[in-house]
Amino acid sequence: MTDRDDPDVNDPAESGPAARTTATGYRSVSYFLPAALHARLKAAWWGTRELSDGAPTLSALVERIFLEYVTRVELEHNAGAPFPPAPKGAQGPRGTASADHRLVAYYLPADLHVRIKATWWALRDASSPALSSVVESLFTAAAVELEQEHNGGAPFAPAPDSARGVSRAAALRQGEWMRREWETRRGGTATQD
Repeated sequence: MTDRDDPDVNDPAESGPAARTTATGYRSVSYFLPAALHARLKAAWWGTRELSDGAPTLSALVERIFLEYVTRVELEHNAGAPFPPAPKGAQGPRGTASADHRLVAYYLPADLHVRIKATWWALRDASSPALSSVVESLFTAAAVELEQEHNGGAPFAPAPDSARGVSRAAALRQGEWMRREWETRRGGTATQD
């Protein structure tokens, strides 16, 4: 039996190339989730992406889900302040391997991953022994909400395998960073247009 307080040093979100944070503060973070749940959330995103409140990318939807959750829980349990960081490598026990579960990566703000992990660590219990169990319950609730609000309660048709969104905000962040980087390399100072 794995000690739930013992950090797993093999946490893929904490080591290796995926742990590198970009200059814009984002990084790829993986969670161990049922493949069907990822497909369901992707279908809900695809079916709502063009609505006024739709997310431009699947990662943007995940970012919104996580931010709403940590903000609410920090208000309820920590006077609105972020929880202290979880120990490096903490992720809780991974469920038994199954054909239905796999690591799924999302491109997220690094500080948001730190916040959701800290929130899970501070409040973990038998119903949420692992970070992925919290992510799984958040994704399930979000898919149900989107289906009820925008599809009469029925699951959305599957998203195409090649479905990728385009985030205007991410493109602007990247462009601004590149502009500042080139100004620095040229020896000038970055100015706002």
